Amino acid sequence: MRAGWGSAWALAAILAAAPARADTYDLPVPRGTRRDPVTPDLHVSGRGFRDSVDHYARELGRRGLAHERVGPYRVRGVDVARFVSADPRSRWLAIHVYRRDGKTWIFLVKRPTPATPSGPQAS
Repeated sequence: MRAGWGSAWALAAILAAAPARADTYDLPVPRGTRRDPVTPDLHVSGRGFRDSVDHYARELGRRGLAHERVGPYRVRGVDVARFVSADPRSRWLAIHVYRRDGKTWIFLVKRPTPATPSGPQAS
């Protein structure tokens, strides 16, 4: 019986140490990218700024997803490129790729779901 509990504890430890899977809203992130443990939808890119921007430009073009590209541009020492979805059916609203202090970050903005009325309707 002891061996069974030991295996269960080992499995629990492995699962607790495994990184949580982040929802990327049907968009792949560049190879080597990892999720920020504190902020949802924020990722530390495994590539540099230009490679990350090129990754999304290629991927969105390959998939034929309607979007508007803004930038890249620089504001107060931060390099920024944005991709804004033009398709109301997409799960994502925007992709922000930015480089600050030598680190490239990717922030995926989820498209808000329309509010559904709850409770009794007043007539």
